[in-house]
Amino acid sequence: MSRAASWAAFIERHHRAILGASLIVAVLSAGSLAALRFDFDVLSMLPSGAPAFDNFKTFVADFGELDELIILVDGPEPAPLHAFADAFAARLRTLATVVSVQAKIEVEQLEAGILGPFVYNYVPAAEYGRLRERLTPAGLDAQVAADRAVLQAPFDLTAARWLRRDPLAITPLAARALAAAFDDATLNLRGGYLSSADGRALLILVRPTRNPFDIPFTTGFMQQVHGAEVQARATTPGADTLHVGYTGSYAFALEDAATLKWDVGRYTLLALVGVLVVFYLGYRNFRILPFVTYPLILSTLITFAASLLCYAQLNAVSISFAAILYGLSIDSGIQFYTRLLQELEQGDLRSAVAGTIAGLGWANVIASATTAAAFLVIGFSQLAGVSQLGFLTAIGMLVTVAEFLLIYPALSFLLPRRSLTHGQLDLPRLGELARRAATHSRVVSLVVIGVGLGLTVPAVRVGFDTDLTRLRPAHTAAARVQDEIAARFASSAASGAVLVHAATLEDALRASELISARLVVYRGEGLIERTRSIAALLPSERTQRERLALFNALPREAAVRDLRVALEKHGFVASQFDGFFADFAAPHDAVVHAGDAALRPFAGVLGRFVRQHSAGFTVATYVEPAASVSLAIVADRLHKDLPGMSFIVASRSLLEEELGHLLRRELVGFCVASFVLNFVLVFWNFPQLGLTCAILIPEAVVIVAFLALVELTGIGIDPVTLIVVPLILGIGVDNCVYVAARYQQGEPPEQAVRHGGRALVISALTTMVGFGFLGLSHYPALARMGVFTAVSLFLCLAAAVAVLPALVVALAPSTRSPGEGL
Repeated sequence: MSRAASWAAFIERHHRAILGASLIVAVLSAGSLAALRFDFDVLSMLPSGAPAFDNFKTFVADFGELDELIILVDGPEPAPLHAFADAFAARLRTLATVVSVQAKIEVEQLEAGILGPFVYNYVPAAEYGRLRERLTPAGLDAQVAADRAVLQAPFDLTAARWLRRDPLAITPLAARALAAAFDDATLNLRGGYLSSADGRALLILVRPTRNPFDIPFTTGFMQQVHGAEVQARATTPGADTLHVGYTGSYAFALEDAATLKWDVGRYTLLALVGVLVVFYLGYRNFRILPFVTYPLILSTLITFAASLLCYAQLNAVSISFAAILYGLSIDSGIQFYTRLLQELEQGDLRSAVAGTIAGLGWANVIASATTAAAFLVIGFSQLAGVSQLGFLTAIGMLVTVAEFLLIYPALSFLLPRRSLTHGQLDLPRLGELARRAATHSRVVSLVVIGVGLGLTVPAVRVGFDTDLTRLRPAHTAAARVQDEIAARFASSAASGAVLVHAATLEDALRASELISARLVVYRGEGLIERTRSIAALLPSERTQRERLALFNALPREAAVRDLRVALEKHGFVASQFDGFFADFAAPHDAVVHAGDAALRPFAGVLGRFVRQHSAGFTVATYVEPAASVSLAIVADRLHKDLPGMSFIVASRSLLEEELGHLLRRELVGFCVASFVLNFVLVFWNFPQLGLTCAILIPEAVVIVAFLALVELTGIGIDPVTLIVVPLILGIGVDNCVYVAARYQQGEPPEQAVRHGGRALVISALTTMVGFGFLGLSHYPALARMGVFTAVSLFLCLAAAVAVLPALVVALAPSTRSPGEGL
């Protein structure tokens, strides 16, 4: 008795026990679904080790929007806009889930703080020279004359109060320096609100108490925020004309969670239904659906259980393995079922099962192994989501091999014999197409190779799409608000940050000031467009003491005497300014530190520039390069001009540039590794170099065509569509392996395609359906990967039917004797 017959007899005796054990495994594995956790952070998909990736992750973790809810309020009139913002912010501050709210800087807070007792700490050193000139008798007379002109302005009721506090107009010197250092969306000293240039939109920045990826917390927090919005609208006249939008990590986290769950449920269910519909249309037999449905569900559940052992969380890319696995693993069932029906025409069920295992056993192992090898290669990607997808699908394909040898034979003995009835299995038209290709093998082979070589030129120049927004759901409310903020508040994707880390805040601030000074020089040279630094709001203690030394060196007593004279000359009552005289004449040495009451109103602003860690402090300086300048050039210039200083430069543009290099390396690596592994596996089962090349050439041509199409359409390879290349090779080889197995067993090409064509077409269509439904995903990269793979696999099917017969005749004219198998 042959090994296949012995194995079939063993399965027949124990098929109920085998299926019962598999059902227990399925139930236990189903429990893993309750323990699934999803990762909604796009940055977690990026690798570590490269400075561009690590620096950007550090920047986003400390200063990005990972811990902020950003609220955009816009309307036609400033009055209701400001009133609503005040009411909304006040209610947000009462929430226990909120740490801080930044909406407006009050004038009174400025007077009592940095523009009051500490104003001299904020006058830049360069302004003290001008101030000294102002303290001469002529300068004082001119200043008091200007003060008198200010008082004559109609309806300016605040001018007199400011004039009594500061008749020398010293405060504007400090205020101008602060205003110049920030944009209106960061610190607006005119109206106090974080306003757009046209004044019709403003931002409210909210920092909650917990991480946005804690979905239960974020859900409850956002419900509270929406409740506060409703209450603020109810108490604000004209609020019905205002529009409120939410973005930032908390808004994105909820949208991503809802989108991911909806996507997974939708395309996973549709893929399963679509695969079964294709199977029914191919065989017109509803009774056989359990034959393929149970193994599909079993392999998916086992792989989900394996994911818990391998990964703490799955993301939007890796979770798609379920839909992909449906299309892949059903191939084994289709091939087994078709061959079983053909074997039943010649004998009883046990003999048919033995003949199916003997005829397709090794072919299935090789076909599944080539697919698993392709996904295994993908598993070594440095991109986390892609890597998870690769390893999990490879595990699923190995489970499918075991199902071919155990579950499908056991089901064959369990199902009623009437479930195995069938109509016409052969596809004469496909056989005729294969015959014509084989008859003109040389012409077909030369044409195919010529087309492949011609498409190589655009293929090797394929571009890459490194836009990280492709990894998020498209056209969401949070994304639209984010885009609107970028447009209305002049935000640039090319901007970045220079981060300095030091053990003490003073050391970090000093280093940041040096960087800021260099960036100001670069702006004068046209190298950068703008820069924002905390140095204007929180100068280092050294800088403050230098400024106070300049102030204390001024001829203040003489200036006070001359100022009294000038005030009386222009009709003022000098005694009304006694408070200013006393403060100005006295020496000043108090320094502002982070955490002082004077800076408390600016906690939100400080949080965007300064962060404290257990190991020290990090200070950020923001920079936007000029239109034609890469931030990498600015970074190189800083390192050259500030030798020995430790800092990092982080930006999305640098990250995406490095991501492009990574994608190119991985594309080449995937191609080489996939071809090598597939060549070894195919040659092991078909130890003829010509036949092995005939099996691999069609997939190579499809890969070249895919890359050429991507280049010619200008779409670009992104981190997800990157995997299409090894998928074409790993999955496309399956079609050729099953045809080649029949050819090796003695069938001519046209007979191999005629007899195996139905299984070939149905297998290909189910795989295309599995990937095709990914095209419905709200994640643009995942949708494109599904569509690209489905189209490419259709080309692989066409190549297996119309190109492979020509290649095997041209490259491998000899075959094994009929009947030789497992």
